[in-house]
Amino acid sequence: MASRRENKGFHLDSLARVVRYTALNEFLALPIAGAAHFLTLDSSVKYLTALFTHANRLGVKLNPRDLNLPKIARTALTLGLVGAAYSANEFLTKWTANNWTRNKPGEWKTLDKEIVLITGASSGIGEHTAKMLLAWHKGVKIVIVDFAPMSWEPSAADASRVFYFQADLSKPEVVRSVSKRIKKKVGHPTVLINNAGLARGFSVLEGSYADVEVTIKTNLQAPFLLIKEFVPHMAKTNHGHIVTICSMSAAVPAPGIVDYSATKAGVQALHEGLALELKHRHKADKVRLTNIIPNFIRTPFLSGVPRQSQFGAPLLHVETVAETIVRQIESGYGGVVYLPGIMRYITCLRALPEWVYTYLIRNGTVNLAVGFQGRQIIDENGGLRAVKVQKAEIAEKSDRSEAPEVPEKPEKSEAAERSEKAERPERPERAERSEAGERPERAERAERSERSERAERAERSGRSNRAERRARNERSERSS
Repeated sequence: MASRRENKGFHLDSLARVVRYTALNEFLALPIAGAAHFLTLDSSVKYLTALFTHANRLGVKLNPRDLNLPKIARTALTLGLVGAAYSANEFLTKWTANNWTRNKPGEWKTLDKEIVLITGASSGIGEHTAKMLLAWHKGVKIVIVDFAPMSWEPSAADASRVFYFQADLSKPEVVRSVSKRIKKKVGHPTVLINNAGLARGFSVLEGSYADVEVTIKTNLQAPFLLIKEFVPHMAKTNHGHIVTICSMSAAVPAPGIVDYSATKAGVQALHEGLALELKHRHKADKVRLTNIIPNFIRTPFLSGVPRQSQFGAPLLHVETVAETIVRQIESGYGGVVYLPGIMRYITCLRALPEWVYTYLIRNGTVNLAVGFQGRQIIDENGGLRAVKVQKAEIAEKSDRSEAPEVPEKPEKSEAAERSEKAERPERPERAERSEAGERPERAERAERSERSERAERAERSGRSNRAERRARNERSERSS
């Protein structure tokens, strides 16, 4: 659920928590319902009389007619039953997600013996997750795998527990190589957090082949391959936790990030299918799986503030998502976590008729008033060359106010760059290749022209010789 950081702590999630622990708290509502019902019985008249007498002595004027005890009893009973049903739902959801298995005593009480691998932790959500783990658990080892260089440094006391591996996760051979190095240098991770992800910010028609390829490989293929590398050891020991960072865009795709949304839908299928395989195929029913499904997060990937209710669906801070991840790991149990909590009920609306869901929810993503900025520089083969560090990253770390951020002047998109390149004159090497392709044709035309000129000269020469012979014959006839 959203925390005190979002919208100054005033949002639907905070209100829901208050209602849940008061009006819908079955441990409060049901006793009130029982007491109100008891006071309506004839045998309890003396207790009710004593109550009014004591209140009148204290200066509180109460009249038995002012209390509608049957109505109070019914209302409290209804609220208590709703709260009990909610608790039962939470209970069944938790234990179904964890195969009805309990942890060993103290198994996840401390993470000091765990090795936590976080992809994409050089900044953003991964960075804050790593820092929280280091601060709260003095023995945990953190393995960071990211293509971008580290934008933060651990303290001197924590430096020996942090291991950074630079890797382009969009390349399978790199995933295999870096996995071997991690196992050899650090050991087998017991917690895998698939956090790394990117979006190019192009529409389906604007994006190049390389844009689509790098997005799918990084967001979907890499989690598959990392699971293949590290989860077999978790399954063998029947101990581990896999955390997947999904997105609400998997359920409600927004224009401009359709490729990203498609990969997150695939990641959700990966989470659900893997849970079944670990339980039924590999008999590893205590390997926990958590799927974090957040709404928009205040990161450099997103520019502007979404045009949606900040009370109902506030823009999340990275610390909120990171804290949710850490608390979930500390609990020792997996599950599906929506941020903010109302997003769970948004997904339920998919059960509505298609046209209703389209007009109520899906069309709303067209006018979000936000931009999606791809920070990665990619090559023509779909690999990463560099990551652009934006000023918004620094601003996001220092600015914790709820005032809308003033976005930096956006850098030109790759689509715009390609358009500009198309308007520029061709590069010399391209001109040379074009000229080389035209040489045979020019040579053929020159040869034909030369043959034609030779034929014309020969014809002129023949006419000249014939004229000269006729002239000689005429002179010879006149002289005779």
